[in-house]
Amino acid sequence: MTSDPHPPTVRRLQGALHGLVVVLLAVAAVRGLVLGSSPALVTLASVVLLGWYAVGAGLARRPAPAPASPPASPPAAEGERGRPRSSALAWMGVLVALWAVVVLVVSPEFSWLAFPFILIGVLVLPPLVAHPLAALMTAVVVVAQLRGAGPESLRAGMVLGPVLGALVAIGTGAAYLRVLRESEDRRRLVEQLVAAQDDLVAVHDELAATQREAGVATERTRIARDIHDTLAQGLSSIVLLSRAAAADPASREPLLAQIEATAVDNLEEARRVVAALTPSALEQAPLPAAIGRLLERLGAQSGIRTTLHVDGDARTIPTTVEVALLRVAQSALANVRLHSGASRVVVTISYADTSVSLDVLDDGRGFDESRLASAPLGGTGFGLRAMRSRLTELGGRLDVETAPGDGTAIAATVPLSTPQGQEQP
Repeated sequence: MTSDPHPPTVRRLQGALHGLVVVLLAVAAVRGLVLGSSPALVTLASVVLLGWYAVGAGLARRPAPAPASPPASPPAAEGERGRPRSSALAWMGVLVALWAVVVLVVSPEFSWLAFPFILIGVLVLPPLVAHPLAALMTAVVVVAQLRGAGPESLRAGMVLGPVLGALVAIGTGAAYLRVLRESEDRRRLVEQLVAAQDDLVAVHDELAATQREAGVATERTRIARDIHDTLAQGLSSIVLLSRAAAADPASREPLLAQIEATAVDNLEEARRVVAALTPSALEQAPLPAAIGRLLERLGAQSGIRTTLHVDGDARTIPTTVEVALLRVAQSALANVRLHSGASRVVVTISYADTSVSLDVLDDGRGFDESRLASAPLGGTGFGLRAMRSRLTELGGRLDVETAPGDGTAIAATVPLSTPQGQEQP
């Protein structure tokens, strides 16, 4: 978007100044002819002055060399601050010289043009040049009028009139320049506002793109955690059961039944993960019952003795909290089965007024958490990272206490933002 360097108000002022020059030139020419001056010289002088003035008006339409300074007057433009364009200075010098010759040689009636020419000089030239030039033009007018040999009583008026006219022209030019400056300030302000709006739109687009990317990353993390806590653990169970069935043909039938049950559960979990719905275990039972079923399955498939304790009054808690704790329990119990070599695991769910906790304790071999990635027990540590990530999103925390040969204790705690007894979504 570009703004007009000549707003309507400025164009009207320029038009008024052009009209004033033409009218005063016509008045001077008519009076010169009527008062007996040479018709040929008056006509020639009028044509020359009007033609040279038109040259200046044409220069004003050309862009100034400095983009920051738009055309400042009808006949010519001022360039850099405080320094006129060379074309404007040359044009103004020739115009004043022609006018002075016409006033002193052809007819003093052309003194009428002193007012608009002084005004133009104020607009075109810096004050250090325009004001002395105005004084010079005023002196030319005074000399031309005093040469007319008028009555002694009119001589004071012949001096005072041109001086007052010059002062009025200088004041009018100053007011005109102020209007031009205000118009330019408004134009620049509009450009800045438009640029700021464009920048704001660009920033908004970048922010929207960043938010989309963050959403994609968050969703990928969620899916990775869900797959690890459900499908990956289920598939690991199926692998272990199938190996056990291959090693002991006598127990093949019950193991195949367990494999089928695990596969069915994982198929259902896969559908839930894809649909991003509540885990099926929580739809069929609240958190303690869902974890109880996990323990029953673990005991049936691995022979590990399991125990579930519930401290406090079990109550409805936010679905997001239930899902997080169920996933932590699934991942922790899968680690017990695959890596711990434990003979017993105890799960405790504790309901407090402002939080709910889940503790998983086994009597297995334990591990060095700081060396998890290179431990001989294998594993990548993704399960613990996923547990912590889930709980951190809800303002909770995960604590792990373990050492080689001492078993493992995992404690997950999630704060509840609503008072006890208030209905949760």
